[in-house]
Amino acid sequence: MRQLILLVAVVGCAQLGAPPGGPEDRNPPRLLRITPDTNVLNARPRSIELRFDEVINERPAQGGQDLGNLFLLSPRRGRVEVDWHRSRLEIKPRRGWVPNTTYTLTQLRGVSDLRGNSDSTEHRYIFTTGPTRAPALIRGIVFDWVAARPAPRAYVEAVHLPDSLTYGEISDSTGRFVFRYMPAGKYLLRAVIDANTNRVIDRRELFDSATVTLGDSISREMLAFVHDSIGAGIATVELKDSLTLRATFDRPLQSGVAVPASRFSLKAADSTVVPLASISLGSVYEREERDSARAKAVRDSVRQVQIADSIRRANPQRAPQPAPQPAPRPAPPAVAPPRRPAGPARDTTPPPRPTAPIPETYAIIRLTRPLASATSYRLRADSLRSLMGIPRSSERVFTTPRPRSAADSTRPRPDSTPAAPPVRRPPGPLELSVRLVRELFSPTRATAALGGPGAAARSGRPLP
Repeated sequence: MRQLILLVAVVGCAQLGAPPGGPEDRNPPRLLRITPDTNVLNARPRSIELRFDEVINERPAQGGQDLGNLFLLSPRRGRVEVDWHRSRLEIKPRRGWVPNTTYTLTQLRGVSDLRGNSDSTEHRYIFTTGPTRAPALIRGIVFDWVAARPAPRAYVEAVHLPDSLTYGEISDSTGRFVFRYMPAGKYLLRAVIDANTNRVIDRRELFDSATVTLGDSISREMLAFVHDSIGAGIATVELKDSLTLRATFDRPLQSGVAVPASRFSLKAADSTVVPLASISLGSVYEREERDSARAKAVRDSVRQVQIADSIRRANPQRAPQPAPQPAPRPAPPAVAPPRRPAGPARDTTPPPRPTAPIPETYAIIRLTRPLASATSYRLRADSLRSLMGIPRSSERVFTTPRPRSAADSTRPRPDSTPAAPPVRRPPGPLELSVRLVRELFSPTRATAALGGPGAAARSGRPLP
């Protein structure tokens, strides 16, 4: 009996297996199987099951607080549950599946394993609970309207009316989004620049909404901005010169609405009214500056040509002649350049811009007479409307700078180069003689010659 136990122990210890160590795993989790399979029709799933080749991390390093932020099921009605079972995930809507509907499951970037290896590619899986796919689609682009640039990774949803079946998408790096496999009907389209990736419109987040009617396909621009209940007002006043002010607003003005000069007024501290010459909003002022610079460049070019033509007519002999061209050298033998591996083509396409007018954020105010120096003024704006159409009146006090005096202009600036130290020259013979006499007849040497300070103290005589 003792020999049999020893034999079983030896056999149990002799199992073959992979030796410890080996190369470090740097590969992200790889999907082995999805149920129901992608592109399947007439599916009757209890849930969507994804099986990976290794254990999935419950707390991904990026993309959200939990696994639910890394999966987007469209359409949905209510909350979507994501259950973790080590290397297997189950995804299902809490209120069940809708018949005759095409579903899209998007796996966003960020699914990682226990070693932190994260999948940087998005995956999309499609199946249908009916015999055919829905044919319609909605495409568009999300803009940060005030900044006039596309909004990447914005959350967009289309809510079917009136049953509130919600389709969701994430915009790409250029702000573009596409909803596919949707039935025709009426939808509430919403886009939010989701800073905290919770897919909810939070306070101070930029968003836009619109109601659309879908037939075959439609395209829509979503202009996201902060929606609040406060009108636009003056935030700062900058003195560009004695005849020009720049007033910056704390909120963008209503787009496409002209602001007359009568909305602004300027008064000095003694209530003296300063007449205004003109008001130019930011886009108008920038266009005027571009046109002025272009016209100046054309005038300078024409003037240079006229000057050269006048010189040539006045003195043809001294007119500049073209330099003689040197004789061409024989071309070197052609040598094939080393071949480099072809990389991805660089995209030189400029980013898209919204077709709607960009909201105004500042105004240029031109005056009829210069402002006095070191004087306080009050600029008032009446009934400026924000992007929500809410009017508001505001005031801002500013003080013009004091002029620089002649002494200030000659005084060195703090950032100027410090003065060089004086040059030290070696002492001459006369200076050496005076220094020697001072050292020989100084009081300290006389005291030392008499016995030092202690001797003077003992004799009762005061020290010299």
